[in-house]
Amino acid sequence: MNVATVIGFVAGIIILGTATYFATDSARVFLNLPGLAIVLGGTLASTFICFPLKEVARVFSIFLTALKREELPIGNYIESIVDIAREASMRGKVHLEKTLPGIENEFLQNALQMLVDGYSREEMKEILETRIEQTYQQELSSAGIYRTMAKLSPAYGLIGTLIGFIGLMQAMGGGQLASLGQHMAVALTTTLYGILLSNLFFLPIAVKVEKRIEERVLLMCVIRDGVLFIKDKTPAAIVYDKLKAYLPPRRWASIGIRP
Repeated sequence: MNVATVIGFVAGIIILGTATYFATDSARVFLNLPGLAIVLGGTLASTFICFPLKEVARVFSIFLTALKREELPIGNYIESIVDIAREASMRGKVHLEKTLPGIENEFLQNALQMLVDGYSREEMKEILETRIEQTYQQELSSAGIYRTMAKLSPAYGLIGTLIGFIGLMQAMGGGQLASLGQHMAVALTTTLYGILLSNLFFLPIAVKVEKRIEERVLLMCVIRDGVLFIKDKTPAAIVYDKLKAYLPPRRWASIGIRP
């Protein structure tokens, strides 16, 4: 689990809640259930209009993705690919075919299967790059859902505020001057809800998911190049050095010893 994300959410809620408590004589004035319903309901309604039902249904799973660990174990995959390159050069495709059922990563398994089946280098490169691009576009649309919600929630917060002001004007027309302050507070809290949801939840989740997508695409590029190196019968030591270049120097230690 990504501890930093959980700490950020919890710390943000605690800090804002504490500041709200000490900023007013009655913190209950910030509780506006109709306003919250307007912001959440309106945001979800517009999101359903913007995206297909299947994509919107993935909103919760996308949130869980943002809570996962920040970096994929790319170093471990580099080690595995280097081992496969060494074994392939020593024992050939027959041994490589026997190792396929034990590979959990579907992209790596499919790439090695093409290698065993005798695809040409150009065919393998074209197919793998197409899969990488399709994966990137599909996953990026998931992050786009939260970016859309981040744009919509402040607008619905403003709509809720306008609705509240209409009630305020009605109170003024009815001579209920004593309740004007309460009506004003309720109206403004709706805008507050919209801004908070946008900047504390929706937008940070979108950024987290986008970074996760970058990590996944980087891993797929490592696998693509590694399998192509195996196809070219590149020595394992050279495969190690070339794939290691995908990672920043601070993560080189996670790969292990050079073969």
